[in-house]
Amino acid sequence: MILLTLGTAVVAQAPTNRVSVRQLAAGSEIRVHMTDGRKIVGAFQGATDDDLLVRTPKSSETLTRMMIASVSTKGRNHRLRNALIGFGGGAGVGLIAGTASDSGCPKNGCFRVGKNLGKEVLTPLGALIGVTVGALLPTGGWRDVYRAK
Repeated sequence: MILLTLGTAVVAQAPTNRVSVRQLAAGSEIRVHMTDGRKIVGAFQGATDDDLLVRTPKSSETLTRMMIASVSTKGRNHRLRNALIGFGGGAGVGLIAGTASDSGCPKNGCFRVGKNLGKEVLTPLGALIGVTVGALLPTGGWRDVYRAK
């Protein structure tokens, strides 16, 4: 009984409703997979029960419902958020590594410069690496809003 209920919930969440396509904001970037295997990427212009209007860099196209296999929208880009998370994580890892390296230094410090050289070098280095990795992570992938049955 539980499996039957879970199966129904999964099927109910499948993006098959054309109403969700009509609710897209004009100008939203969409990707349309056609039943003939073509893929069209462009800006959403509008939709009716039977047609979808897409503006591509070359032209505007009106696609009929029978031609469309699926419609996806591009999610928001989160590079700044990822960079900030990378900054914090990298700085934390650098601080831990610096603390570990400083604990092995003699009383007057490593390289006779200071007791906190590991923390002073590895914390900003870790933050720099974390920001770079965070900013380069791909985000905002495609999510389906319509899939033909």
